[in-house]
Amino acid sequence: MAKEISKQLTEMIVRGTYRPGDRLDEQSLADQFSVSRTPVREAIVKLASAGLVQLRPRRSALVRRMSEAELSEAFEAMGEIEGLCASYAAQRLSEAQRLRLKALMQISEQACRDGDATQAQDMDNEFHELIHSGVRNWMITSVARETRLKVSPYSAIGFIFDSEVIDLSVPHKQHCAIADAILAGDAAAARSLMVEHVGHNYLTLQELLSQAQRHSGTSLFENEED
Repeated sequence: MAKEISKQLTEMIVRGTYRPGDRLDEQSLADQFSVSRTPVREAIVKLASAGLVQLRPRRSALVRRMSEAELSEAFEAMGEIEGLCASYAAQRLSEAQRLRLKALMQISEQACRDGDATQAQDMDNEFHELIHSGVRNWMITSVARETRLKVSPYSAIGFIFDSEVIDLSVPHKQHCAIADAILAGDAAAARSLMVEHVGHNYLTLQELLSQAQRHSGTSLFENEED
C-alpha cells in the first residue's frame, strides 16, 4: 500500500498538484487514500529519500523547496546529464524507439496547436524518458531519471502556471531539433541542442517564479529562515 501511495504522490508532485513548499498532511492523505496514517508515513519517508519531500520533526512534511542557488546548480547538472543522454541516444536508439520518437513529435505538435498543456507535459516527460532509456547504460539512465525527478516540482510550473511567458510551441520546436539530430545520428548536435534546451527551460522558469512571487507575495524558494 505504501508503494502505491508513494507512486501516486510522486505523480501529483511531478504534475504540479503539490508545489514546492506545500504541506503533506498525513491525516488528510490517509483520508484521501482511505488508509491508516502508517502507509502514508512510509510513503512520505520514501519520497524524502528520493529528494522530493522535506521531513520536519513534529510537523507535516513539505514538498521540498530549493534555494535559488540549488535550483540553478540542479539545472546546470541536468543540462549536462541530459546532453550526454542525447548524444548516446543518437548512437544507440533502437528502431522501435526511433519510430516512437517520430510519433511523439507529431502528437506534441497537435498538443501545441490545441493549447493542451496536460498533453504537452505528458509528451515532454515521455520524450526525455525515451532518450534516457535509449542511452543503454543503466548508470547514466538512473542518474538522469533521479536528477529530473528532483527538479520536477519546479519543472511542472512551466505547464500549470497561467502566464504569457509560456509558449508551448517553443519547447516543442526545441524537441524537434533534438529529435532530428538524434535520428540523423549526430551526437554532437544532439548534445548541444539538449544543453541549450534545458538552459532555456531554466530561464523561462526563473521568469515564471518571479511572476508568481510578484502576484502572490510568496516565494517557492527555500530561504535561510526556513
